[in-house]
Amino acid sequence: MGKKEVRGFLWLLTGWMLFIFFLMTPEVFFVNPGYLATKTFAVQYGVFGLINFAMFYLASFFITPRFFRPGKYLLFVWACLAMIIFFGIFKYFTGTLFGDIVLKQYRDPKKTEWAVAWRFFVVTIRNSGLCLLMGVAHRSFFDWIASEKKKRELESQKHVAEMAFLKMQVNPHFLFNALNNLFSLATIEKSNKTADGIMKLSHMIRYMLYEKEDSNHLVSLQKEIDFLNSFIDLVKLRFEGGINISFSIEGDIHHQRIPALLMFPLLENACKHGVLDDPAKPVEMEIVITEHRLRFYLFNHINNYLKDKTGGIGLENVKKRLALIYPDKHTMKISKTNDTFSIEIELPLQR
Repeated sequence: MGKKEVRGFLWLLTGWMLFIFFLMTPEVFFVNPGYLATKTFAVQYGVFGLINFAMFYLASFFITPRFFRPGKYLLFVWACLAMIIFFGIFKYFTGTLFGDIVLKQYRDPKKTEWAVAWRFFVVTIRNSGLCLLMGVAHRSFFDWIASEKKKRELESQKHVAEMAFLKMQVNPHFLFNALNNLFSLATIEKSNKTADGIMKLSHMIRYMLYEKEDSNHLVSLQKEIDFLNSFIDLVKLRFEGGINISFSIEGDIHHQRIPALLMFPLLENACKHGVLDDPAKPVEMEIVITEHRLRFYLFNHINNYLKDKTGGIGLENVKKRLALIYPDKHTMKISKTNDTFSIEIELPLQR
């Protein structure tokens, strides 16, 4: 037994003796004030208190861990009965060492020693059973705490793994679309536009790969907005006449933190499925910061000439990440018609 185990054992013993003393308080201080200074108190509290502690300890650290489980409940009952019988006999023989104190109240000139022993044993069954019950409860309580801690750790590990998987979904999806765009530029446009596009893409990839999240999977809101603007600049390279994306920001965005790449899949879907080259049908995106909350709004007209009108993985990705990071703390409203799509998200901010 190491130092840590010995220290734990001594703390447990101290707690047990204090608990027993608390139970004896009415007798010690109210019924018989002089009882505390008697030999009877020393024997009943000290000697039998330690014996009862031994029962409690064995029940908590040996009997319950081994037998209090499915398939072994019968063995558990037998082990408890064996302990009650063994300690009942042990208490009797211990009591004979202090016969004038412990066994005096059970003796009767008309009764044999066997009758005295049996009477004493029957009385000890209650105390022994209570010690066993407390041992089982003690072990079950701390096993439950350990189980809940392990469950939380597993859930946390699952949370981290799922977050990583969702972010991995964003990166290849974006890269696939971006590389397609750059391929088109390299084929039909001037080389300097392709170079600009590659530079923008490299900055965005560097952000996705090397921007560090904190323990809550959050990054700087300012950097996230810079990332969105870089993506918009990259999309502009596809259109000679420019694109119609309105991106407005209200409130203080400094020192605020949000999940990395949370809004990006929604903007990417709007650019992929929306109308970008019609000034009468702009993509409208808005970020508003008020009282440590962020409101994100995105609206776009649907390009009905596109064959692929599905939302891809972006929307489901955002839903899952919000549910993981902000359970019951966020709102998401989606509105869709044959010609338009809008989404509004509100979530708490952290510094």
